[in-house]
This record gives sequence, structure tokens and C-alpha cells, in this order.
Amino acid sequence: MTEVLLTAPEGETIPVACVAEGALDGLTAVEQGLAAAADFKGKAGQLLAVPGADGRTARVLFGIGDPGKVQAMAFRALPAKLPVGDYRIEDAPGHLDAAQVALAFALGGYGFDRDYDVVTLWPMI
Repeated sequence: MTEVLLTAPEGETIPVACVAEGALDGLTAVEQGLAAAADFKGKAGQLLAVPGADGRTARVLFGIGDPGKVQAMAFRALPAKLPVGDYRIEDAPGHLDAAQVALAFALGGYGFDRDYDVVTLWPMI
């Protein structure tokens, strides 16, 4: 299995901001405009990549729905939705255990392929 968890970043990391459903007022004006255009409302599992001035992804908004009900396994969906890169999760609800969130992310990035010559690159946190 390819490593999907980093103990220390090897360069710049892209922040993944956890956004509760309907809690878009904490976003910048540009992020709010992008969210409106993409119909991003912070619903569980929604993802919105926010470009920087250079056009590369500067931040990712990850919808978690109701922050009181979200479980660590919700983060299992991230690797399939993110492009290859190094990420860090920000603003995760305090009741979630970081180790469980990391495990969910790792499980989401796991894939078995009988063809061992095929290398699949996954995002990392």
C-alpha cells in the first residue's frame, strides 16, 4: 500500500477546511462566490477546491453536514475526491479523534489491484 499518511510534510500542504452545512459565513468573499456557483452548501461529503492566484488549488472546502453528528469515517471519502498532493485537515470538530480521522483517510485511499506493476498515486495527509 502506498503511504497516505505523513508524519511530517515534504513541502507545502493544502489545507482541507471542514465546513458545516449552512456555515458559509466564515468563508472569504471569493470562497462564498465559488460556493454559490458550485452549489456547495457544506452538506456531508461535498468538496470544493478553491484556486489560488496562480490557478493551483490553494484550499479545499469539505462539507461535514451537522458537526455534532459527523463521524471520523466521513473522511474516508476524501482520497477519492482529491487530486494527488499533500493535504492537512483543518477545523475538524473537536469530538473527533485525530487518529480515527487519519485511519478513515487511509482506508479511503486503500485499493487492491492484482496487477502489481500499476502504481496509483493518492493524496496524502
